[in-house]
Amino acid sequence: MKVNLNIALKIIGLEFLILVFYTLNGAYQTIAKPSSPVFQFIGLVPLAVGILLYLIIKNKWVYYFFDIKLNSSTKNNFLLSSPLVLVLLVILIGNKGLNTTSISDLIFMFIIQFCVVAFIEETFFRGFMLKMLFSKGMKKSVLISSFLFGITHLLQLVGGQSVEDTILQIVYAFLVGLVLSLLIVNRQSIIITITFHAFNNFLNFMGNVQGSSLFAYVIIAILFFYTIYLWKRAHKKECVRQDINLAV
Repeated sequence: MKVNLNIALKIIGLEFLILVFYTLNGAYQTIAKPSSPVFQFIGLVPLAVGILLYLIIKNKWVYYFFDIKLNSSTKNNFLLSSPLVLVLLVILIGNKGLNTTSISDLIFMFIIQFCVVAFIEETFFRGFMLKMLFSKGMKKSVLISSFLFGITHLLQLVGGQSVEDTILQIVYAFLVGLVLSLLIVNRQSIIITITFHAFNNFLNFMGNVQGSSLFAYVIIAILFFYTIYLWKRAHKKECVRQDINLAV
């Protein structure tokens, strides 16, 4: 019981921390209205630096899945992650390509998405939280971390996004959370999930237009079937990480 309470308090603390930083950054965006990609997410940089220092000082890279040699076959790794490429292609097509008006903005936006936003969110949800919850079993760890990742996007309502778009984004984020968590369970590196997350955000922010809901539903369908495949694969003991409790 004490262990469960300890885990719950840590999870709540992490969720609160990320909500505080994103709320403050959102407030800064509303007030300052920065045009540069660098300054749009400047409020998150201290959190990213803090996480980086923690991983370096404590040498927790492998512990939180920053491992790149779990599988001997690079081909197998690519095939397992290939549906993520399909999702990115659908986003690119739906947004009618990239806005290339400013090449420097494209470069800086990707850097900030990879090194700050994706790094923070993946380390929090697919690193810290997923690892803490492993003792509760594969199902609970994947579902809870993905649920928390999804509801974090409720913050979009504060920014003025419509209820319909916010609900769609929460569903999308939940499915993305399931897929990326299951990839970690299936012995993939968190570097893969960070890379996908960064490209996903980058393509959405820098697209020529905002893709219609039709493309969002296509992506949701892809993620749904991809989740089913990864979920079934995760039940094969030889496919998953050795520190995951599959019995719970």
